[in-house]
Amino acid sequence: MTEDPTKLNGATNTFQSIPKGWAKKDAVDDSEDRYTPLPTQVVSNEEFVPMPQSQDQKKVESRILEMADHNAQRQGMSRRDYLRTSAGMAVAFMAMNEVFGDYFNVDQAEAADHAATQELWPKTEFIFDVQLHHVKRGAPGPLGFRRLAAMMKLNEDLIGVTPQAGDLELENFTKEVFFDSDTVMGIITGADIAGNDEINILPTRDIMFTRDTLNEVAGSRRMLGHGLASPNLPNGLDMIDQQAEEFKPDAWKCYTGIPVMPWNLDDEKIAYPFYEKALQHGINIVNVHKGLPLPGTAEQYCRPADVRQAALDWPDINFVIYHSGFKNLSNELPPGDSGMADSDYLEWTTDILEHRKEAEMPNVYMELGSVFGHTAITHPQICSHLMGQLIREFGADHVIWGTDCIWWGSPQWQIEAMRRFQIPQAMQEKWGYTPISDEDKAKIFGLNAAKLYEIDVEASLTQFPSDTLARLKSDYQQEGAIPSNTQYGWVDQSTVPV
Repeated sequence: MTEDPTKLNGATNTFQSIPKGWAKKDAVDDSEDRYTPLPTQVVSNEEFVPMPQSQDQKKVESRILEMADHNAQRQGMSRRDYLRTSAGMAVAFMAMNEVFGDYFNVDQAEAADHAATQELWPKTEFIFDVQLHHVKRGAPGPLGFRRLAAMMKLNEDLIGVTPQAGDLELENFTKEVFFDSDTVMGIITGADIAGNDEINILPTRDIMFTRDTLNEVAGSRRMLGHGLASPNLPNGLDMIDQQAEEFKPDAWKCYTGIPVMPWNLDDEKIAYPFYEKALQHGINIVNVHKGLPLPGTAEQYCRPADVRQAALDWPDINFVIYHSGFKNLSNELPPGDSGMADSDYLEWTTDILEHRKEAEMPNVYMELGSVFGHTAITHPQICSHLMGQLIREFGADHVIWGTDCIWWGSPQWQIEAMRRFQIPQAMQEKWGYTPISDEDKAKIFGLNAAKLYEIDVEASLTQFPSDTLARLKSDYQQEGAIPSNTQYGWVDQSTVPV
């Protein structure tokens, strides 16, 4: 990197200050024996600054452990083993409701009887996760972002910190996603750091290795893979040609706000030749990271204000807005229940929602990776505004399921949260939100992405139960294996003062 990191495309860039005291979430949980079925603080993959645990989240954690101790003793189990069951998951949502209010549907019977969960929550959805991650072989955790942090002198505390070997690699990824969750299809994705595969946590070649290997093992099409597009680089279009010809990616993933040479989706000199090239290769899906600004990024390039013009000019391209353009989250709620339309909470997402009112933009989809889980465990009220506004303005058929796992561990807790989540009646009446129906959730969980990627859901649901991956999962479960409830990302160990 020879560019002055404070001058990006002529703009002055003020680096974000990354909090000190970051630690691996699973290491903290292990040292303090506080594994819980769902995370009780925000976990980051280093793309964004994780907030410290809030006082409400500490209350949730305390109640989970307290109720688990009681129920585990009655059932003759250890607390850790109890919390790894469906009953333990139910207790976690009971604790969430105690602290935040009734946002999650849960029955007390579930805490005592594992069978109650299976009866109340039959697993009938086609769950297609469009945002899944692991790291390349031998990479110590999210290595690309750590090296980037070093080069830009952002957070030297992370340099040289080595997560447990293998926890973010392909084998554990397969276990967490396909054995420990109800996910049936997924897309492996990544980020291109200045066109340098040495610092990319998962280069395109490795993405396609995962896609092809899992599909070959399964004997069915369980995985798709993204090509990594950087049309802003001098050789960016040539790299796109090379990937398209060698790997046949299912779609493109790009970062407009990458710290070196950021760009906009509506840039006619950089972006538009990329879209033309994509269509020439028969690929009409462009997935773009918007919101959750990377440390060191000029924030305006992460803001989704550039989506509207690009979508109008390129109606044959489907734009999937990863993270729904969500800017950030604070531990403090704004005064009153303003709907967050003019606050930092949904400010950037509202940019694109308001543009939707001006033009239909049927080729724009909003993806939930990290932001659903992020808001659900921190401020379910804001999660209600997020989901209510996305569905109201875009329709449930334009909201796409993604989890940003395995940074958050198994996707299962987010799946359970979405199954159980409901916008409170009072908020529906005040803000004109509609209840999130089972039909809406089925679309969000996978039917929307299946339609976008031209997946035959009926054929897949016929094939998957008898493929090799399903048989391996059955063997795994019959051997008595239970989920680890491990989250692998980074957390801020400080605590918000009372």
